[in-house]
Amino acid sequence: MAVIRIILAEGLGRLKRPLRRPLEHLFWQTFYCLPAGETWIPTVDIFEIPQALWVVVSCPGARRDSFEIRLDGRFLYVKGYRGLPVEGRIYQLEGEYGPFERLIKLPVPVTAEGAEAVFEEGLLRIFLPKSPL
Repeated sequence: MAVIRIILAEGLGRLKRPLRRPLEHLFWQTFYCLPAGETWIPTVDIFEIPQALWVVVSCPGARRDSFEIRLDGRFLYVKGYRGLPVEGRIYQLEGEYGPFERLIKLPVPVTAEGAEAVFEEGLLRIFLPKSPL
């Protein structure tokens, strides 16, 4: 299935999270998340190479030890925390901070055997070997 992402109008993008999430689900079919309180949803890129999938989760400013990663069948669950980089009065805050989580439906079957995760330069790179056919 081809994926077409619709860029929401500027005003629509500023809606509160409870209103924004259902609209994003309507417009972007591959956007999976968990119904959680005040979490934000990091962007995800998935790349397929002959022997594996690479899942890249963008979470700049997160701490290396803040991640929880689970594989359940064709779903990858990523949870973590991104704290504010500076303490003090906030005058403008456009970035997303606090707890985050993402449930990612994988396009092909994978195995946890040989899976690896590396976090560097704000990107969590997860290597998932494909399941043998």
